[in-house]
Amino acid sequence: MIRARLVLMGVMITGMAGLGACHRTPDREEEARAVAASGFVPPVTQAPDPMPGQRNATPLSAYAGRYPRDAVDGVTFYDRTEVANALIDLVPEEKIRREMTGREATQAPIFARGDRVAAHGCAPHDCDGRNWTLLVAVDGDAEKARMCLHDAATMQDRSRWTSRRETRMRPGGCPQGQES
Repeated sequence: MIRARLVLMGVMITGMAGLGACHRTPDREEEARAVAASGFVPPVTQAPDPMPGQRNATPLSAYAGRYPRDAVDGVTFYDRTEVANALIDLVPEEKIRREMTGREATQAPIFARGDRVAAHGCAPHDCDGRNWTLLVAVDGDAEKARMCLHDAATMQDRSRWTSRRETRMRPGGCPQGQES
């Protein structure tokens, strides 16, 4: 009788310990493995295409002084067609695009720089080591868009500058304001 009770208590304790494991939150790596195992393939990022006759009524210059996540007339900076298209054209790496536009990124107010507006951001707690700036022409001209990416771990004291025509390395980090 005592032995049966001890066995029953052992089963109950083991079961309760197992319940705790059922309610733990999986980490991102486990989630990624689960998605990969399921055969899910995320869709390819496509450039936005406005509906015929639909144009942005608000000029890009209206974003100067605001953060990229601040909506102007209901639209955030990175959600603008010309900005999203520039980002897709100039940053082929989906991971970097997500880092730039994600909630974890540290972002600065958008600033005017000549005939462009620029959004600067950086990795949280590592702004000197990893930062970026996307410059988009106020008139939406895709040929004038530029992207700067600085990663000190792989680029040392240089940055990768990309336009539709070329990609090249330049000394220094990415511009953070009008004066830089």
